Amino acid sequence: MKILFATEGENLESKIAKRFGHAPYYLIYDSETRELNVSGNKGHSDDHAELIDLVDKGVEVFILGNIGPHAFEVLNRKGAKMYLARGEIVREALEKFLNGELKPLEKPTLKRSIENHSHHG
Repeated sequence: MKILFATEGENLESKIAKRFGHAPYYLIYDSETRELNVSGNKGHSDDHAELIDLVDKGVEVFILGNIGPHAFEVLNRKGAKMYLARGEIVREALEKFLNGELKPLEKPTLKRSIENHSHHG
């Protein structure tokens, strides 16, 4: 299973970023191969295409600090699971997740997305 951590840094000692969409890095851990892949967060588009792409590439679990309604909706629709690990380091969050100690998110943690998009309509 592939697990994505939205983080402030590039390794297991990095802190989980406060906001998913604004995390500088995404660390993707493969629980079968125990490989860790790091990618910079390229910033995101209105349609969250990059999130859909991650799920299509096999990421099933997203571990994060906060998530707004749009990203939540996109991931939820794709069948991905989201877990909250506020203020933790990746290593701790991973351990807790693997031990079943993290609670799955049922709803977004933020009422609205933080970006200042101009929405029509």
